[in-house]
Amino acid sequence: MDRTIPMQNPWWRDPSEIENDDKIKEFEAATIQWKPRIKYYIKFDKDKIYTLRGPRQVGKTTLIKLLIKDLLTEATEVKDAKSIFYYTCDIIANEKELTEVINEYLDWSGAFQLGRKYLFLDEISSVKNWEKGLKYLVDTGTLRNTSVILTGSHAIDIKHSIERLPGRRGEGNETLNKILLPMKFAEFAETVNPAIKKLFEENHLFQTEKRQNIISGLFDNEIDPVLNLLQIYQDELDRLFEQYLITGGVPRAINDFFSKNSIDNSIYELYIRSLIGDLARWQFQEPYIKQILRSIAGKLTTNVSWQSIVKDTDIGSHNTVSRYTESLVDSFVLNILYSVDIVKKNACFKKEKKIYFQDPFIFHSLRSWVSGRTDYFNSTQSYLDNPEDKSKLVESVVENHLIRLMYNTFPSDVFAPHERIFYWKKSGGGKEVDFVLRSKEDELLPIELKFQNKIQKSDYKGLVTFPGRKGILLSKKRFDVTGNYATIPVSLFLLII
Repeated sequence: MDRTIPMQNPWWRDPSEIENDDKIKEFEAATIQWKPRIKYYIKFDKDKIYTLRGPRQVGKTTLIKLLIKDLLTEATEVKDAKSIFYYTCDIIANEKELTEVINEYLDWSGAFQLGRKYLFLDEISSVKNWEKGLKYLVDTGTLRNTSVILTGSHAIDIKHSIERLPGRRGEGNETLNKILLPMKFAEFAETVNPAIKKLFEENHLFQTEKRQNIISGLFDNEIDPVLNLLQIYQDELDRLFEQYLITGGVPRAINDFFSKNSIDNSIYELYIRSLIGDLARWQFQEPYIKQILRSIAGKLTTNVSWQSIVKDTDIGSHNTVSRYTESLVDSFVLNILYSVDIVKKNACFKKEKKIYFQDPFIFHSLRSWVSGRTDYFNSTQSYLDNPEDKSKLVESVVENHLIRLMYNTFPSDVFAPHERIFYWKKSGGGKEVDFVLRSKEDELLPIELKFQNKIQKSDYKGLVTFPGRKGILLSKKRFDVTGNYATIPVSLFLLII
């Protein structure tokens, strides 16, 4: 066999060798150990090809190694460690070399009468035309009785390439395109504070359906008893939320913060360099990226058009701005929120839109970079010291969490956020609602964010516009039922998403 193959699979000699893996040792040594919930939604019982993508520095390779460790150490159907094959594809040039590596392993392993085999192909996006190699292996039956996971840091590549494998990835109702995003606030809270995790376990809050029912009850002006229990921890939740606004859900940043009460410049810059490098592979120019991000960061939470961004840059075309922005969406940097047509209950693409950042750490990294600031952590603190700026970042966090909520409500490999979450603004100005969700029953459900100390009657005026008197107001501290609407602290609300 190629000498690099056994080196990448040391557990073939002894399953306990997985404990000496660098990623496993780094995980075990970390102050904060995050086991993503997505880990429990990857099943190895059928012939399937999963993809695992997401932003840089979020822990995709670590998750792969944790999955391999589970297969080696837990009571599973894995009877021989040689049935688990891991390969880092960044040293493979093209689809021909990829098929050669996989066939070399499969030919070698055939001598051991193994059962199901498990292939973990890391950084598949480094391989030119990798999808052609996978297509050939599936069509020839080579991957029969085999579970496959493909990971890629180059999010744009793996997203578009996997679309060229229709009907060749296995069957079932589950989604096969897994996205490892930075921690949600709930994951952050349960990982940092064991008491929160215990509460989740005792009250079955790890069950998606349970959390969805609690949120559904809020729209009906009902407060689930679990919320009253969680509110006992409101001060702690607010403290954790303040920390989350600094670190976001990026494990390396979180560990640095809890170890030093600061975050090294190198961690911010590692993310920036990785992102720019990925985009450069698709011929996206760094100066344009920088100008567009500077404009978007300055317009956070406001209604924008492509043309308004063009005016802030040296870019002459709104089509170029649109293309670059969409690439940043595909790279898990930004989200685009469209206005809703209340009658048709769909997005108005021609109207002004809102553009949000997907994670606080990503926001702080890129905002500091495009502003020319070199002390990223101090820049982060200065930004959050301004109440108006802080409330904008909170709105960005809420938007991202609501997209995750809608994805979990409507899980699909072709899920499109613009079909389920919007904002609303009355024509001609005036009333506006921060977020509008489209439910399973095709209702439009409004959510208003007021991250402020005092809530007034006028703060509910946007919610009143929507029929059915259903809506939620997210506050900074207030938790009660006012008239027809539930009011809940934003940190508590995010905890149950």
